[in-house]
Formats: sequence, structure tokens, C-alpha cells
Amino acid sequence: MSMFYLAWHNSVRKKSRFILTCLSVMVAFFLFSILAGINHALTKHVDGNNQYRLITSHKISITRSLPISYQQKISIIAGVEQVSYSSWFGGFFQNESNLLAMLAVDHDNYFDVFDEYNLTEEQLKQWQNKRTGLVISQTVADKYGWKVGDNVPLNSSIWMNREGNFTWHFTVSVIYQNGDDGVDDERIFLQHAYFDQARAYSRNKVSWLTAKIQSSADVKQVNQAIDALFANANEATRTTSEQVFIKEQAQQFADMAMVIELVVLAVFFTLLLIVCNTMVQANRERLSESAMMKALGFSVSFLTVQLYLESFTLLIIGAVLGCITAQLLLSFVNELFSDFLPGIAIVPTHYITVLLLVVIAAVICTLLPALTLKRLTITETLGVKA
Repeated sequence: MSMFYLAWHNSVRKKSRFILTCLSVMVAFFLFSILAGINHALTKHVDGNNQYRLITSHKISITRSLPISYQQKISIIAGVEQVSYSSWFGGFFQNESNLLAMLAVDHDNYFDVFDEYNLTEEQLKQWQNKRTGLVISQTVADKYGWKVGDNVPLNSSIWMNREGNFTWHFTVSVIYQNGDDGVDDERIFLQHAYFDQARAYSRNKVSWLTAKIQSSADVKQVNQAIDALFANANEATRTTSEQVFIKEQAQQFADMAMVIELVVLAVFFTLLLIVCNTMVQANRERLSESAMMKALGFSVSFLTVQLYLESFTLLIIGAVLGCITAQLLLSFVNELFSDFLPGIAIVPTHYITVLLLVVIAAVICTLLPALTLKRLTITETLGVKA
């Protein structure tokens, strides 16, 4: 009889207890995996961003606009290579369940600053020559069935046009192929010049400006110089790196990094309580068997490894079930919220974390029963039983 067979046989000896323990572990890892998948969606575009891009927004709130003239003033600061600007459009297609990540951008140099979108010169000219033109990815085109030349009416939840309504008419000018995984391929771009001229209010204003810094420049020094330039202006600024800017926008939903850490601690503590209680109880029920095995020549190490395998079996089955359930649910949620929060998924490194939690928890859950086995003698056990 192998050790693995014996460990499995002992694990399922009390079937109801085995099932309930696995279900408890499954729920813990299910919650942990769900939050990890949402956290990935909130932070997936942060790490890949260019460290030489600085975002300048209003010091008080991102919802307040800045004068478009700030572009020229920032561009003359030493170390700044180019400056572009953007405004959030807040669009949706047909109904508000089809939310669109639309940006009105500087058509002259936005795609020079954000060169990861890899638009060709021909595509850029095609878009620039069409005032109402849109730049979309192949992902967006496939999702809504749009093709180059299509006229699409899009609504804004923020901006009213000069005609007094929130419906804007655009033409699909460019469909670019999806490239790097770090690129947000759900975004749609329109010309800021057209947007600024056609909106009913807040003309000559932008939501934020993006400065591309020379590789030889001191990023921190340029950052401070930008804010110092507008320190006494009516619209004071706050400049951060692109990574920090995007992370702060994500954390408006929740500080998921902190939530994940708290959940990991809660999951780990819960696992220890549940599985430790199960192993202590199981070990107590078969003390006489363990004592007899020691008398027959089985070492304490053998019996301890057997207990570890039992703990590991309970934990790994529950963890696998929890991760599979979370993966199935997140696949559905990602399709449901692809417009609002794209990229909800469990990354491969999460499973490594789960495995490490299982291994460590199994070790801790084995300690107390192992100490009991070490002190166990057949004479005392049979004597107490008698």
C-alpha cells in the first residue's frame, strides 16, 4: 500500500467531513480569485506605460478642465520633447449599456506621443483629413460591426453639442490592428479640434495634457517645473507619471491592492482554522491506529508526511474547485462588462500564488498533529482506550 493511497483513503474516511471541508476551502479561494481577476482589469495597463510620459491635470480634480494654451507653455520647458492633450468624451452606442472609452485628442501629434498604437502615415492622414473621423481598433470594429466609411451616431453622457442634444455623428476613418497586449484596444479617438468647435460649452479647454520627456532629461525635475509654472494660475496643475495617473483612476473604484492583501490574510487564516480543525479531529480519531503503526516500525516522519498529504489533498482540491468556479464566472463577467471594465481575467501568476498558499497552509496544519504523533506510545494509547 503506497503512502499516497493511504493518505487518500484516510482523507475520505469521513466523506461528509471531507466534502464540507473542501467546499469551505473552495469558497475561500473563489473569493480570492474573483478579486484578483478584477484587480488585473484595473491595473493591467499600468506597468506597460512609458515612464517618459507625464500627465498634467487640474490640481483639484480630474473633472476640472485646463486651458488648451497650457500646451504651448509646457512645450518650452527644458527636457520636454512634445506635448499633446486629451478630453474625456464619455460616449456610448445606442444605449448606456454599450459604454465607449472615447477620447478627443490633438490630431497633430497625439499618436506621436502615444506611438504604441502603430498607426501608419497613410492612416493618420486619412483620419486628419476627416473632421468627424474616428480611430478605432479591430476589436471595437468586430464588436459593433463597423467598417471604414461607416457613419455612426454616438451619444455622450457629458457633452452637449451646439444643436442642443447629446447625439454626435462620426465617420469611421481608421481601423488599426491590435498590437501590444499593453495597449488599451477598447479606446476610440476623435479629433479634439472638431470636438472643441462643436460642443456647446467649455471651449478651448482640455481634460489633461501629456508631455513626452526626452530620455536624457530628469523626469522628476521636469515634473516639478511644470507644476511650478502654473502654481499661481487660476487653474493650478498636478503632474504625475502616466503609471501613477492610470493607477489613481483605477483606484477610484477601490484600492484593490489593499483589498487583495486583506483577502489573502483572511483566506489564509480561514484555511488554517478549517483544515487544522479537520486534521486534529481526524488524527484524534485514529490515535490507536497510529500507535500500532509506530509499534510495527513506521517512523514518525512517515506518519507526518502522510498527515501532510492529507492536508494538502483537502486544500488543493478546494483550491482547484475555487479557481475553476472563479474562472468560469469571470469569463461571463468580462463579456458583460467589457465596455466598462475590460480585461477581467485571472493571470497565470495567480495560480502560482494559490499553490504557494496551499503548500504553506498544509505545512502549518500538519504541525499540531505531528507533535501529538511524536509523543504517542502504544502502551499509553491502548491503556487509555482500555
